[in-house]
Amino acid sequence: MKRTICLMLTLMILGLSLTACGSTGSSKEQTPPPSSTQTATPAQDVKVVHGIINRIDSYLVLLTDDGEYQVMDYGDNVTLDDFQEGDKVDVTYTGELGVEDNNPVITGISKVE
Repeated sequence: MKRTICLMLTLMILGLSLTACGSTGSSKEQTPPPSSTQTATPAQDVKVVHGIINRIDSYLVLLTDDGEYQVMDYGDNVTLDDFQEGDKVDVTYTGELGVEDNNPVITGISKVE
């Protein structure tokens, strides 16, 4: 009889300790909302790539000096009215080259002689 009572008490204590450890957290432990001084998106690095314009469309295809083709999107206020396919250019951009899901964005472009 004593064994049964001891076993039941042990199981109850074990059950209570496991349920206490399994809580997901309380409202006191919630992280505070970000302050208004923080920016929502981190500033992206501006980079420059040299190459030859291969195609001008709703996007730009650039043949880099490394021999790779890069597809790039136009940023705000970027126009290619004064450029033609075959022009050697320096392209200032944000983002990463070679990433298929997220094309780099052109922030500036200038001809190179």
